[in-house]
Amino acid sequence: MNPLPIFRFFLRLPSLAFRIAGLVRITNRARRSFKKVLRKEGLPEDVAEELERHFTPRFPSLLKR
Repeated sequence: MNPLPIFRFFLRLPSLAFRIAGLVRITNRARRSFKKVLRKEGLPEDVAEELERHFTPRFPSLLKR
């Protein structure tokens, strides 16, 4: 069995982890911005939270903070 593919996978693993973390960060920032715009437009807080909950993509539990 050639160990090279496994070695390459472990070399790329940190890069993949940082990319996933970046996607989560961008999504969280977009969610906060969306909610802020809804409140700025005059929607009540509970309506803004419900819309934010409805339109926010769901992450697997491993990616939640």
